[in-house]
Amino acid sequence: MRWIYNFGFFLFAFFSLPHFLKRLGQADDPVRSVKERLGIFPRETVSRFRTQHPVWVHAVSVGEVLAVEKFLHLLLKERPGLQVVLTTVTPTGQRIAKSWESGRLSVFYFPFDFRFAVRRFFQTFKPKLLLLVETEIWPNVIREARTRGIPVGIVNGRLSEKSFRAFKRFHWIFAPVFKSVTFFLVQTEKNRARWVELGVSPEKVTVTGNMKLDALDWEGHREKEREPLREAWGIQATDQVLMGGSTHPGEDEMLLRVLRLLREERVPLKLVLAPRHVERSRRILEEVRREGFRGILMSEAAPSPPSYDVLILDKLGELRKLYLAADVVVMGGSFVPHGGQNPAEPAVTGRALLHGPWVFNFEELYQRLGEAGGSLRIDGEPQLILTLKRILPNRAERQTMGRRAFEVLEKLRGATQRNLHFIEPFLKTTKGVPAHVG
Repeated sequence: MRWIYNFGFFLFAFFSLPHFLKRLGQADDPVRSVKERLGIFPRETVSRFRTQHPVWVHAVSVGEVLAVEKFLHLLLKERPGLQVVLTTVTPTGQRIAKSWESGRLSVFYFPFDFRFAVRRFFQTFKPKLLLLVETEIWPNVIREARTRGIPVGIVNGRLSEKSFRAFKRFHWIFAPVFKSVTFFLVQTEKNRARWVELGVSPEKVTVTGNMKLDALDWEGHREKEREPLREAWGIQATDQVLMGGSTHPGEDEMLLRVLRLLREERVPLKLVLAPRHVERSRRILEEVRREGFRGILMSEAAPSPPSYDVLILDKLGELRKLYLAADVVVMGGSFVPHGGQNPAEPAVTGRALLHGPWVFNFEELYQRLGEAGGSLRIDGEPQLILTLKRILPNRAERQTMGRRAFEVLEKLRGATQRNLHFIEPFLKTTKGVPAHVG
């Protein structure tokens, strides 16, 4: 099975090379990225970790990195002598993680799941514990950890319907890998049921909740910050703001059509577009201008933005705060078959929340929000227009939706502390082998 997987991964890597090279161009240091993903590190890095035995935390991209921010902070605070290695795959995730680096938190790229690269990585860092965030199942990494006697845990685990079907289809490859994982700390009961159905022992799977909820700015929902924020971005008291949160291709165009129609009906509306991948920002700006709207990029507009119809977020870390300026948020990834982006950030700010039919990435959270009246499912562009016509002028309805969404999230807090408590016994492990110098 290992040979079949390795051959399959080689083919996957070969055909993914154009996409990888495109992503590589977005990295701050492409050469460092490639070397680290091959398990090659400078001599000083090898020397520094010769006797450290850190906890290795892997968070693939921006969402996962932000999910473990509070977890890492508390882990380092509660264990003063502990070292942590944090890895990512995407350049954007790496950029955010690098901003947290300190003497005890080191950030690198995750190795390619080739045996030689994985072995070099383990030889360099000799971790005492490996924590994989959400659904990061990498067979060679997990097998290497098992060979070295290093515990492996899934934290903040979730398993979408799409991933579940994929693992089930290739169960003959992944079943031995699942058995090598020491524990699964998952977000929901549905996630737990899926892992058990895949053959994971029920005793290994514990529901601890979603750490992304603990990582939210729980003070950010306070309305006192709303008006100064709107004024800073040139939003008048009479303006209403529609925000597309973490949008995907096709959704920006849809929201521009909605903006045009509502403007024609004299709705004083501004549109804020926050693409899921900021590298699309300039292409979106070109589309905005082709449609005849005045568009600006956030990075070029501060601190005194000119008059605009559409504001495009092209800076990482700003979306959380700017949600507060919105009157209605349309969640991205839900009007195309992507599966929906996480609705927690706009919900915790008390915004009225609309989403499309494709929300399988966070189906249980969307379901809870819908049942509580904290969000509305929209099945297409015509319904979106009708709904906006109704709720944009109805402040009471928007506030009620926002309050109910906030209450749903508040009941789900606490996963970070539960996960920290669970891993405590594993922090006493020390494993390691001689380091590789490249």
